[in-house]
Amino acid sequence: MVDLAVIYSELFRKHEMDRAHPESPDRVDFIMQGIKELQNELKEQIIIHQAETIDEEDILAVHVPDLLTTIQAISEAGGGMITVDTTLNEHTFNLAKLAAGATKQAAKLVAENQAKRSFAVVRPPGHHAESNSAGGFCFFNNIAIAAEWLINSMDYNKVLIIDIDLHFGNGTSHIFYYRKDILYVSIHAHPMYSYPGSGYPTEVGIVDGLGYNINIPLLPGTQSLDWLYALQFASRIVNQYQPEFILVSAGFDALEGDPVGIFNLKANAFFGAGYLLNELAKDHCDGRICCTLEGGYKKDQLKEVSKKFIKGLLGYKPAIIDKLNDYDVTDYTKSIIKQVKNAHKGYWEF
Repeated sequence: MVDLAVIYSELFRKHEMDRAHPESPDRVDFIMQGIKELQNELKEQIIIHQAETIDEEDILAVHVPDLLTTIQAISEAGGGMITVDTTLNEHTFNLAKLAAGATKQAAKLVAENQAKRSFAVVRPPGHHAESNSAGGFCFFNNIAIAAEWLINSMDYNKVLIIDIDLHFGNGTSHIFYYRKDILYVSIHAHPMYSYPGSGYPTEVGIVDGLGYNINIPLLPGTQSLDWLYALQFASRIVNQYQPEFILVSAGFDALEGDPVGIFNLKANAFFGAGYLLNELAKDHCDGRICCTLEGGYKKDQLKEVSKKFIKGLLGYKPAIIDKLNDYDVTDYTKSIIKQVKNAHKGYWEF
């Protein structure tokens, strides 16, 4: 069994919304450069697999047919705008299917014990795609499709999705908002200051999903240790949920200086996040963890940050984790954590 399976295709570069758009084709070039360097630097076995497309029935398990046909029609007509920030070219429909397929493929390799962990390096991203609409640079919800496949085809009963992108994954949250077989945890920029304007602590789920939607929104300017503290706090709920499989929406747009970001994280924060996520997977689901790429637009740091995140995911422990143990978080972060506790006090123990 390989230590890390990476799913990628050069075809992902063919989707382009605009030459000035931050979600640009060369994002994945920098990340793959980092991964190839890690193949030579580390003792762990890292295998790169060619991405495979997905059957449309898997997309329709989480999306309405009209969304699929609309994206296909616009793309086949040569492209066009679907929302003010989200456009298609002639390749978008097929590559959105390929991104969803690669994420499912990454989950399948882990579920079938061919890899200990996996990372789908894809574009377009997915976590803003609702069941019936595209937006936020996203067309199909890659991670939701993979989660639904794990539930329906691999007979998992409890899947955890942790979203560490700067932005709240409104699509993922809403798709599973009424269910308890998916626990959604998101650490993101406060909706008062950032797209998509939702993701408050009080958005806890409905019906059977009450308590299974955890939102931890942080203030603009949030630093690395406060962000990691929030992730560590979320693990208290994860420990009670005891997931059988972990999926990660791995966005790197919380880095300091990201053109669409408002946090001030250093690359080592993602080293720490990778380590904490791997520890959760070891504790609860025999290490089964699968990541898929979401945002991250500071291109000159994408190689470094992806290398650090993957090293953490492989079990390398960064010094920032030891600093976290003695860190006194800011009053704002304490206040947000208190709000999360109050919103979920009837569902989880703190």
